[in-house]
Amino acid sequence: MVAPLPEKLTPELVFREYAPRIYNIARRMLGNDADAEDVTQDVLLQVVRKLDTFRGESQIATWLHRVTVNAALAHRARRANRQKHEGSEVADDVLEAAAPEGEVKRWNVAPDEPVLAAEQAAVIERAIAELPEPFRDVYLLADVEGLPNADIASMLDLSVAAVKSRLHRARMRMRDLLAPHFEENA
Repeated sequence: MVAPLPEKLTPELVFREYAPRIYNIARRMLGNDADAEDVTQDVLLQVVRKLDTFRGESQIATWLHRVTVNAALAHRARRANRQKHEGSEVADDVLEAAAPEGEVKRWNVAPDEPVLAAEQAAVIERAIAELPEPFRDVYLLADVEGLPNADIASMLDLSVAAVKSRLHRARMRMRDLLAPHFEENA
């Protein structure tokens, strides 16, 4: 079945509706804002150039996910080659804790709730950042973005069994990383 397209699929519509999601995927896969911004810009330029070739055989969001994941993986490979070529070791950047984007602020909440939510989000983001890249990619696409295993396998050029295995291992590592923060002290 062909996915329904908006009446007029324009670059402005794609930018307005999907740029934040593209950025968030790239940010989580690459681990820093500058690379995520570069990938987002590359993806948006690529999408604008190729928008007329989109046939609607899949949903636009699925297509953009695929383009974003491919761009992030290519960016990561270029970065690794550049670092290898330069022969220098680059220290890993520490993820900055930030409040979740787009959260609706309510007026009648306890003063500690927003702080606790931001702390919780930061703990989860740090745990995701600690996952090895192959596990992180699968975890983000499956559990954060909600994509089916078959789509992830296609995007990452893996078998569905490999996706399931990596996802299971990622979830087990996430459980171990998060347990000290979320287990009840009995």
